[in-house]
Amino acid sequence: MAAYAPLDEADARYASSKSIRHLSETVPAPPDTGGTADLPDTPAGALLNRPGQIPPLGRKQTNLLTAVLRGIPLLDRTQSASYMRNDEVVRNALRVLPASSSVVEASETNRMRPRLLTAVIGPEARRTGYLHGLPAQGVRPLLQAVDKAVRTPLVLRVVYGASTQVPLRALSYVLPAVLMSTRLSASGCSAPYLQVVLAASLGCRINALAERDVSEETAVLAKSLDRMLAVLTPGRYGIYSTPPNTDDVLAALHQLVTALTPAQRERVLDRLAGKGGATADEQTLRYAAAHVLVHDRAAVPLALSKGEPAPENATVIDIGSLQERHFYDVRHLFASGPAGGAEPGALVLSRHSVPPYTMARGGDIGLREFLAGRSTENRAVAPAARHDLRLLTAEVPGNVLRDVPVPSGSGGSWDEHPLWLA
Repeated sequence: MAAYAPLDEADARYASSKSIRHLSETVPAPPDTGGTADLPDTPAGALLNRPGQIPPLGRKQTNLLTAVLRGIPLLDRTQSASYMRNDEVVRNALRVLPASSSVVEASETNRMRPRLLTAVIGPEARRTGYLHGLPAQGVRPLLQAVDKAVRTPLVLRVVYGASTQVPLRALSYVLPAVLMSTRLSASGCSAPYLQVVLAASLGCRINALAERDVSEETAVLAKSLDRMLAVLTPGRYGIYSTPPNTDDVLAALHQLVTALTPAQRERVLDRLAGKGGATADEQTLRYAAAHVLVHDRAAVPLALSKGEPAPENATVIDIGSLQERHFYDVRHLFASGPAGGAEPGALVLSRHSVPPYTMARGGDIGLREFLAGRSTENRAVAPAARHDLRLLTAEVPGNVLRDVPVPSGSGGSWDEHPLWLA
């Protein structure tokens, strides 16, 4: 696997996922663990039939999780990241984890939880998985998701917005989830399910984009993703679309927006200024509300267009571009407003600094023109877009993409393109 960034100081100190996994493997099997070691004079098996009596974390489990968490970059609205360097700060975050109902459950949870957390966002995941870190408020939701994933199916979700010209690098948006799935499987977790949501019809209505252009570009994207994921994650993915008739959803968005106080509206507009493709304040507010309905309330109908259906009663971890940290912040604002609602769930931030389903302003390569075999050898490509393309070429060789359908009459193929021959 390619390395996308050097280890920072915290990673170098606390780092290797191999050592974390080794430590986690030393957690004894029942009946000698499950937290009873922290209860003096308590026989190891005495609490087996006493639900709710098992302490959530022992000293060893706390240390393992602390070692993973303390070096994770946390990103807010600024360009610089903060870190939970202080052990006490990390351990306060760990208090969100629930107690187990039995020694057997506690033992399995203690064995798997550090492995899953390492696979999702540990040092090696950030170094080779094209991941940056977490939003500033994202530690507790991720800990809760990892804890649940020990006992429930796990879904890794990637959401695409609308675009009148989809770039080639849009295919790279799912790759951090694909790489994460590989790491999770290697850690002993059941293979996660990858859910791709194409919210093109909804985004088209919100941002007043040309419906025909968005529909055609999204169709090409869906076919390309389907062919690629059929090779990379066979049988473990599904591509979903928002419905063409979004009147009911737009009405729900209107209700969310009108429930905001004037002060809350200003905070949303301040945080999201110039983001999401919106050109007017009301578009920005509706686009923010759409994130709430899609991610936090499951209130947008989704139709499976390709792949297999998602498992029921699953735990969801979203994987999004760096821009999603801003929307994550305003999702908290909506949840605290008069309308209430669920708090935002787990979100892991990839290294995609420019939304990968829209063309980068400094130059980019369109997916359709790439499929058509047009030369882009001398094309100016923005640095951020080039990084995404490098990920695509490193993780998805041309022979994997050979079967992606080329638009009618265009000629050319993936293997003939200079990008793959470089």
